[in-house]
Amino acid sequence: MYALIAAVPLVLALVLMIAFRLPAAKSLAASLSVSIILGLLVWKMEVITVLAYGILGFLSSWDVLLIIFGAILLLNTLKAAGAIEAINAGFRNISTDRRIQIIIIAWMFGAFVEGAAGFGTPAALAAPLLVGLGFPPAAACIAALGANSTPVPFAAVGTPSLTSIAALAEDIAAAGGTVEAWTKEFSRLTSIFLGAGGLLVPFQICAIIVVMFGKERKLRSVLEILPFALFSGAVFVVPYHLLGTFAGPDFPSIIGSLIGLGAVIIAAKFKFLTPRHVWDFPGASGPAVEKVPEALTPKMSLLKAWSPYVIIAALLLITRIPALGIKGLLQSVKIIIPNILGVEGATYSFAAPYNPGIFPFMVISLIAGLLFGLSFKETGRIWRGTMRQITAVAIALFCGVVMVQIMRYSSVNQSGLPSMLQQIAASLANGVGRVFPLVSPLIGLIGAFVSGSCTVSGLLFSPLQFETARMLGFNTAGIIALQMAGGSIASIISINNVIAVTSTTGATGSEGKILLVNMLPCFIYYVLIVITSAPFFFF
Repeated sequence: MYALIAAVPLVLALVLMIAFRLPAAKSLAASLSVSIILGLLVWKMEVITVLAYGILGFLSSWDVLLIIFGAILLLNTLKAAGAIEAINAGFRNISTDRRIQIIIIAWMFGAFVEGAAGFGTPAALAAPLLVGLGFPPAAACIAALGANSTPVPFAAVGTPSLTSIAALAEDIAAAGGTVEAWTKEFSRLTSIFLGAGGLLVPFQICAIIVVMFGKERKLRSVLEILPFALFSGAVFVVPYHLLGTFAGPDFPSIIGSLIGLGAVIIAAKFKFLTPRHVWDFPGASGPAVEKVPEALTPKMSLLKAWSPYVIIAALLLITRIPALGIKGLLQSVKIIIPNILGVEGATYSFAAPYNPGIFPFMVISLIAGLLFGLSFKETGRIWRGTMRQITAVAIALFCGVVMVQIMRYSSVNQSGLPSMLQQIAASLANGVGRVFPLVSPLIGLIGAFVSGSCTVSGLLFSPLQFETARMLGFNTAGIIALQMAGGSIASIISINNVIAVTSTTGATGSEGKILLVNMLPCFIYYVLIVITSAPFFFF
């Protein structure tokens, strides 16, 4: 009975988002209110305890929010300066084959944008670019969404993963592990579970576009892109896995995609593994790529346009490698608020210099704005616009983190009941048992599908999945990796993402068709995740 009561805040959030189509911010605000009421009346928590852990959750939210703000701020700064226009123009003269354009722009460039900014920006940038190159709007949307999966857990320099890790830090310590060792294992397994399927993503999206929008030689057009598509999957997935294994969750997407993007562009230029036949949409007039008129050619060079992202990638590497000593120095400068409101254990710690949202993203945004000639007035407008842009995300994040904190620490009560999360986990463990690894990615998928965010899904369900895995004796890092994998592939069909790409490409009204088509690659990816992860849990 108590497990059902404890599940009410989580179920309410899902119902409000699915049945009533309320945004995540409003849904999580309602769920937070319910969790507080349950904590006070059913679990008999003291008011001071609820307030203390609520404040702790609010403060902890800022760690993640600063990363989101910094990543989107840089993107907005580069847009205003014309750097994104220059980057887009650089893609136009690489290949006339639509399949190769899909791989370079939707898969590789989309992966880079996901690693650098995340939060729906990759598809929203890639899809309009494809339309600008002559793609039918529906095709552009399907390709951009279908490619946005593998990089997601390490988006915005690892925000979805780092959010879940921060939420689980005390649970990891209580289970006898260290956060650093657990994070390394989690990052490694996430890169394996998603990387295996990622090898096939470029081929999968090309095949779907050819079959749906081609009229002749469909099978041949699909098969002849296979070698180049597999190469394109490998040059991203291999560094993605190596970085996930040896460098942690900050780097796999942003640096792996930079490596892969360079490799694929060079391969396309030198026609390495590219099909002899150039595929285009039926009835297309003129070449797929035309020389950009001089009047429309961006004034900024490609080197200058890419330089902020390259510098950020280098700074992240330098400041995250322990052997260089900079990581420890940055982490040592902390703001610590011990025992909030006198509640023992409710302690907040924040290493501001180590937060990537502040350094390097905000710092490089300011420098880039000055070097690219933006005025102080324009810079201020960009900062204010970014703040408004992330308002809904901030509210959802605040409410979600506070709710999870209260549900986790509801064990600090006068009723003698285990915490809400422990109650749900015990019920889930008894009901699902040893097949839990098959269910785990579906939980992450549902959470991200309805909330539109892998980060929010992890925030809601990672503590529950961790506790269930602990009770069943499964590797907790592996189960949370499955949670992240499920949340990542949900980006392919997330309603929020579908609406974002259709509204920016003129494909409004095609949402149902796009969603239906992309359910197939999403399902295939889920099956690949289950197959890849099975040896880690069942053998």
